[in-house]
Amino acid sequence: MYIMKSIYLKALVIFIILSQYCNGQQTDQSVIKSNNPLRTPLDSLVQRAAGHYMQSPATVDLSIGIIKNGVKHQYSFHRGTGALVRNTTFFGLGSIAKTFAGIMLAQAVIEKKVQLTDDIRKYLPGNYPNLQYQGHPVRLVDLANHTSALPAMSREYDDIYLDSISKLKPEAFREFYRVYTVDSLFQDMHRFALDTVPGTKYRYNGNAMMVLIAILQRVYHTPYNELVTSFLKKELGMADTKPQLNAKEEKRLIAGHDENGKALTFIPDNGFRAAPSMISTPADMLKYAAANLSGKNAAINLSHKITFTKPDGMSLGLSWMLDKEDNGLPFIMHTGRDGFGFTSLCYLYPDNKTAIVILVNDSSGEGRVADLKNELISKLTRF
Repeated sequence: MYIMKSIYLKALVIFIILSQYCNGQQTDQSVIKSNNPLRTPLDSLVQRAAGHYMQSPATVDLSIGIIKNGVKHQYSFHRGTGALVRNTTFFGLGSIAKTFAGIMLAQAVIEKKVQLTDDIRKYLPGNYPNLQYQGHPVRLVDLANHTSALPAMSREYDDIYLDSISKLKPEAFREFYRVYTVDSLFQDMHRFALDTVPGTKYRYNGNAMMVLIAILQRVYHTPYNELVTSFLKKELGMADTKPQLNAKEEKRLIAGHDENGKALTFIPDNGFRAAPSMISTPADMLKYAAANLSGKNAAINLSHKITFTKPDGMSLGLSWMLDKEDNGLPFIMHTGRDGFGFTSLCYLYPDNKTAIVILVNDSSGEGRVADLKNELISKLTRF
C-alpha cells in the first residue's frame, strides 16, 4: 500500500482553506443508497467492502469500478437524501492526472518527437545552465519518474503569504492559479537549484510534472488541454476526461467534501503553479483501466516500462508505480487526493486482466481508499 503524500502548493494552500468554503450543510447520515443488484458473489463482495467504507460519516459518495474477465462492473453508493452519482458525473482525480502526462510523453517518444534520455534544456526557451548537477542534466524521463532533483515547488512561499492567499474568495483563488502561466514557470526555472544527480534519487514531485507538460506543449505546439483530450478521445474513446472544465461541464461535477463531510467550493487549478489536474467520470475511468490492461496502445505500454526502482522495491514507469501485492500479484497503480475534496485510486493487475477504480468525493484519506481496495482484491482474484 502506497499513500501518496502531496508536497506541492495545491496541498499547502487549498487544504488550509477547506473549512472556509464549506457550505455548512450536513447530509442525512441515516440513509445509504446503492445501485448494487446483489446477484453475484462479486456484488456481495463489493457490498460488504463498500459498507465498511461508508461507515465513515465523512463519506458522501463512493464509486467503485471493477474489470474482471473482460467485463466492466460499476457500483455507486450515496449517503443522504440526494441521488446516486451517474456514470457521467465528474470527479477530481488528484495525482492520477500524472499518469496521463506520462502517457503523453510516451506518445511523443512513439512519434519520434523526443527521446526519454533527452536533456530537457533542448526543449526550453533560453539558457538554463542551472538545470544540471555536476555535469548531469535533467532528462525527460527524470521528470516522469520523480527523479529530476528539481524543487518540489516552482516558488517558495512564506507563511505570511500563504495566510493571505487562504483568505481569498473563490473567484480570486481561481485567478491566483490562472495567472501563473507557462511563461511564469519558465521564468522561475532560471532560479531552480538541483541538489543531487538527476535520475538517481526518487522524490515525488508535482512541479516536475508541470515542467514536463510545459515541454510537451512546446514539442507539439499545442496547449496540453487540447493535446491530452484529443488523444484520449481519439485513441481511447474517452470524451469526458480533461484537465479543465467549462462552465456547463462544471455543473456535472459532484461536490467534493472535507474530512468532516462538508461540501467544498470547486477551485480549479488552470495554471502551472502546482501540479497536473484532471477531471473524469466513472465510465471514462473504466475505459482508461481497460485500455491500460489491453496492451493494444503503444504509448500506454511504454508508460508501463520500468525506468527506475526505489530501494524499497517499488518501481516507476512514466508516472505509473509498479510493485506486487503481499501475495505476489504484480500491479501497476496510481492514487490521488486533491485540495477540493476528492480521493481516487486506480490499480491494474495485468496478469489477471483485473482492475479496480475507486472515486470518492471526500478527503478522509488515501489510506482508507487503499484499505477498501485491499479488501476487494483479497477476494476478487478468487472468482
